Amino acid sequence: MTWTPQLNVVCGRCGKSRGLTHVCVSNSRRSATLKPRVSFGTCPTCKKPQGNPLTHVCHPKSDFKKRKARAAKRERAEARKKRQAEKHDYQACQDKDCPRSLCVAFKTGYKTGYQEGYADGNTAGYAAGFQAGMASCPLPHQ
Repeated sequence: MTWTPQLNVVCGRCGKSRGLTHVCVSNSRRSATLKPRVSFGTCPTCKKPQGNPLTHVCHPKSDFKKRKARAAKRERAEARKKRQAEKHDYQACQDKDCPRSLCVAFKTGYKTGYQEGYADGNTAGYAAGFQAGMASCPLPHQ
């Protein structure tokens, strides 16, 4: 690749390249004069201006930051799905040695509370009876 110097004309007030339709937007009181400047143009690979061709280090644009962010987002989504998949219904848990506190609390409370409550309610209700009996039922019985 050959590096040929170019002679560009720039504005003496704002420093931008001066073309046919240059509008200077500077608050300087200096007049907008033409000023020649030697440059080596832009790098064909990275499109950055080349000041000194011997010290120019080309850094092409990279999408590493975007790819890294996408990968992190994907990992977070997979971790969230994994945590959701690990959740299980404490009422349907069949593992007798399940260490989860909700499963342990449900099993101990269900066994003692439900069975004792059912037994107490059944005996109390059966003992009290229903005085009207079958006569209060609207369905026909034989």
